[in-house]
Amino acid sequence: MSGSADHRPVASVRVPARVDFAGGWTDVRYFAEREGGLVLNAAIDRYVEGHAEWSANRFHLEYTLDLPSGSHLGTSSAVDVAWLALTYGIIGKRPSAEELAEGAYRLEKLLGIEGGKQDGYAAAFGGVNLLRFGKADEPAIVERLSVPEARLAALEARCVLCYLGLEEAADRVHTLVWQRYREGDPDVAAALRDLRDSVVPARDALLAGDLPELARLMSFNRDTVRRLHPAAVTPRMDALFQAGEAAGAIGAKACGGGGGGCLLFIAGDAGPDAIKQALKQLGADIVDFRFDRQGPTF
Repeated sequence: MSGSADHRPVASVRVPARVDFAGGWTDVRYFAEREGGLVLNAAIDRYVEGHAEWSANRFHLEYTLDLPSGSHLGTSSAVDVAWLALTYGIIGKRPSAEELAEGAYRLEKLLGIEGGKQDGYAAAFGGVNLLRFGKADEPAIVERLSVPEARLAALEARCVLCYLGLEEAADRVHTLVWQRYREGDPDVAAALRDLRDSVVPARDALLAGDLPELARLMSFNRDTVRRLHPAAVTPRMDALFQAGEAAGAIGAKACGGGGGGCLLFIAGDAGPDAIKQALKQLGADIVDFRFDRQGPTF
């Protein structure tokens, strides 16, 4: 934040999107409050950038986002975190990352969005994190992971992220899954527990640089999501998963809640090039990225 005699304060922010490796869905309050949720995710170098200032008795606010709509990479929460940071910045206050993440979650609830908390925490904290979720009115516990640079770079070189667009059934599927869980469906509850319980092994594989095990757990998450609702993994998603695996991927999953958006693959020893080509042939767009190493700026 800065200012001068002729200008009221100026605020600028840069907030990252994220990919997630394991535990998606379990950060939503219905499950997290009852049984505790876990998510493993990582911020990436695709950002919401924002700028706000008062000048000549006019207030100017703008954002830019270098990702397509509906990517399922946490961009709506990243926008909320950016907006809150700018709002605080323009009045000369600097909230903590936790305050921004929790504020973004409360803002979404006010807007009637029944999502989870992982996206706001990834945007506000950056880096690679294991996140533990409980009651909706309590902050998440953030375990910041110090992944050795060589291991992070090795994973980065093997990752392929593609965007396939939105599938019409995504919101309906989410509503049905949480309705079944609240009504006590044992199959949905068991699948959510399996998603949560995959997170610590995925963290351990990531820290150890065991990419085959991390990839296996990503595919386990993908197939466990099918147990929540058959439409959570759509035929088009399956076609891309199959094409990627035929081209050398050793694991893959949808980002976020699935039902479209982005898919994340880990390539085998042959590398990512053939996978990218196979996905392009099926009409998916490749989203180039690196893991964010600098964190958000407020």
